[in-house]
Amino acid sequence: MRFEGKVSWWFYAIIIGVAAFLIPLIIVSACVEPNAAALITTLAVFLAVESFCFSIVLHNYVELQNEALLIVFGFIKKKIPYRDILLISTTRDVSSSLAASLDRIEVKYKNKSAVMISVVDKEGFFNKMKEYHPDMIICQEK
Repeated sequence: MRFEGKVSWWFYAIIIGVAAFLIPLIIVSACVEPNAAALITTLAVFLAVESFCFSIVLHNYVELQNEALLIVFGFIKKKIPYRDILLISTTRDVSSSLAASLDRIEVKYKNKSAVMISVVDKEGFFNKMKEYHPDMIICQEK
C-alpha cells in the first residue's frame, strides 16, 4: 500500500525563493560581467537545487511492501525491514529528514537509527503499519 508524502507550503517557498534569487543573479552576471565560468557554475547550482527539490515534489511517498517499509524522497530511496522497526511516533522535530513537512512521523529502528517521514494520511499509515507489524510500538497523538 502506498501513502503519498506531504509537502508543506514552506517547501514550495524554498523552490520559488531559490529561483527568485538565482535567476536575476544569472541574468545580471551574464550582462554586467560575462564570465563564462561563473555563469556556468551559478547555472549548474541553480539546476541542481531545483532538480533536487522538484524530484522531491514529484517522487515523495512511503510504500508498505510485504517485508519492508520503502521510503521514496526524490532521488533518495530507503528500505527498512519491518522486523527492524522498533517504534513509530508523531513528531514536529525540525532535524534534517526525508520529509517536506513539519507534520512528521519518526521511525526508529535497530541500532538506534531513526528517520522522519511525512505522509498526507497519517492515521491510515498508522493503521496499516499495525497490520503489517503488530508488535511495533506506535505513539500516535490524537
